[in-house]
Amino acid sequence: MINKVIAITGPTGIGKTELSLKIVGKYGGEIINADASQIRKKLNIGTAKLDLRNTTVPHHLIDFLEIEDSFSIYDYQKKARSLIDDLQERNILPFLIGGSGLYINAVLCDYDLTASSRNDSFGEKYKEYTNEQLHSLLQEVDSISAHKIPQNNRRRILRALEIALNGEKRVSENLFDHYAYNNLVICLETDRSILYKRINERVDKMFDDGWITECEELKKQGIDLRAIKEIGYKDIDDYLCNDKTLLEVKDMIKQKTRNYAKRQITWFRNKMKCVFVYMDYNDISTTINRVEEIIDKYLNE
Repeated sequence: MINKVIAITGPTGIGKTELSLKIVGKYGGEIINADASQIRKKLNIGTAKLDLRNTTVPHHLIDFLEIEDSFSIYDYQKKARSLIDDLQERNILPFLIGGSGLYINAVLCDYDLTASSRNDSFGEKYKEYTNEQLHSLLQEVDSISAHKIPQNNRRRILRALEIALNGEKRVSENLFDHYAYNNLVICLETDRSILYKRINERVDKMFDDGWITECEELKKQGIDLRAIKEIGYKDIDDYLCNDKTLLEVKDMIKQKTRNYAKRQITWFRNKMKCVFVYMDYNDISTTINRVEEIIDKYLNE
């Protein structure tokens, strides 16, 4: 039985999908999608979702959820771990592919997401407390979380406080360096200027491929574009409602996507234990060979 898991991640637009398809097949593996935006149906162009008809590599947890349906990190953790266990039992190497670092951590790390749901009334008990007073209270019951959570982030402080006072596993006890699986995480990287150029070009291609038409069809089906959290859909609704020009919308989406990529890079650097591999777009085979060398070494350990 295979007892290892490989994740390939990196910021949006870096080329994870194309590279992974070339690699996963070599190892007879199967892909578990780790992109939070690609789990929902009908959001295709705007999430750069792979057309599964164009690959023979088996994919899981992609294009399966209705737009309106709720789906938590805990839901993802349960489904992904169940798939990993099943694949390993069948001697198939699981690959987590995507840029949602929190999803990958939730699966691979000792990350307990079984705490009760947030109780919105909990904060009412502390509405007279200043942020400083709340932070001091958290310091008393979960000092590690208090050290990590900024004093002005009232919502996170309240959630950590709620969990600690309910006697549940404290937020600080979710360990990123203790693992549920023997794993290898490869993170693709490139120069920031190159990445941003690729993002800008990809956004332009999305519009060329019919992103506006996709949004128009969603509206015809009664889908509220403003309720879609994925980047771009709200902005395109502004265009369809004549609130913004097409150029304004394109520029806004490019900016939001670049900002998102920047946040992803920070997460991969600070919250994940990765092997970083530089993307050589002039000779992609060089990058593929490097990734395969790392995987071969890991599998032979």
